Amino acid sequence: MTGAPVVRAAGTCTAWGSSRIPPSTLQVLRTSGPSSGTVQTVDFKTYVRVVLAAEWPASWPSAALESGAVAVKQYAWYYIAHWRGGSATGGCYDVVDNNNDQVYWPESKSPSASQVAAVDATWNETITKGGAMFLTGYRSGNDVACGADVNGAQIFQHSARNCAAAGMTRDDILKLYYGPGLSIQTPAAQPSAVFLTPGFGQQTTAGSSVAATWTEETSGSTTVTSRNLALQMAAPINGGCGGDRWLPSTAGWSSTGASPQTANGLQAGYCYRFVVGLTDSTAATAYSISGAVIPDPSAPVASFTSPADGTISAFSGGLLAATWNETSAPGTSILSRLVTEQYASQPVAGSCAGAQWQNGAQTTTGSGSQFWLDHFNCYRWVVSLTDSAGHTGTWVSGILVEPAP
Repeated sequence: MTGAPVVRAAGTCTAWGSSRIPPSTLQVLRTSGPSSGTVQTVDFKTYVRVVLAAEWPASWPSAALESGAVAVKQYAWYYIAHWRGGSATGGCYDVVDNNNDQVYWPESKSPSASQVAAVDATWNETITKGGAMFLTGYRSGNDVACGADVNGAQIFQHSARNCAAAGMTRDDILKLYYGPGLSIQTPAAQPSAVFLTPGFGQQTTAGSSVAATWTEETSGSTTVTSRNLALQMAAPINGGCGGDRWLPSTAGWSSTGASPQTANGLQAGYCYRFVVGLTDSTAATAYSISGAVIPDPSAPVASFTSPADGTISAFSGGLLAATWNETSAPGTSILSRLVTEQYASQPVAGSCAGAQWQNGAQTTTGSGSQFWLDHFNCYRWVVSLTDSAGHTGTWVSGILVEPAP
């Protein structure tokens, strides 16, 4: 694994907005084992442990293994955030399971206790240069003195092992091989949210309703104990939402629920954005702001009846018919639709709070489209409608937890 730079492709595969909290899963193209030729959704921590077992000897000092765990994790994480556009049977993929990226062979590589401990000890640590996450390369290298082959881009494993044997810590090793200018990052002292929709810094068009989805970050062993989501509005300037005179929405909408939440009653001619305040178990509170949306009253509208808008419900069964009602502006008709099934692993059994959504099956048929569901996942549906005037509206259903908790 060389860590050579690549050009970023448009779009994403594993949707993940945080550079502090690791993603829960990633997409791996398998080239070996019984699943060869297909894309697998893999638990991210399991992936890092298996790669560490394949690439870093279990007998090495703990500081060397821990520096390797950070490098392995951030290499894959970087390509989750910087998708290269790969796809195969089963959908898109972030990394390949061989030396083109990192060796992930769970059928033959099992992590030892020391390798598991190294991953766990560094799980909430990331490293940055200039405030940005970067691609962490590593190579075997030669058995030379500690730091003798430093180049600022890669850890040379054998000389790094000698650094650990000489008493250097993992952070010392990371700074030596990836420096200068390296910063060690851990989760923020206060809770924070990363908006996925409307994405921070983005401006999009919506109908009279808009869904807010976000991921949550906490520090150490703290948990989020309460949420306060509010809707703000502002007059657009030159067609954009870059102004600074944001006021509480005249609709007075608010919510204390977890992601996702849907605000209704948006008025044409205004900009809207969400503000969420998170309070953790130490009573620390912090606020995060979403991107902006401008309602388009001419866009066609969908209202889901199954799963009903804004609901989170249990479902036990292999087949679901997603149903919704459609309304277009006077004088127009709906010409086409694209229905996308989205799925996510349950972050906690029986719950979809904080789920990381990925696109699954798609269809262009109308209300009543049928989809097969797998156990222990969360599901929702996104329908995009285009009318005869060229307007497009996108709507998100409620959420199903499968199977029933």
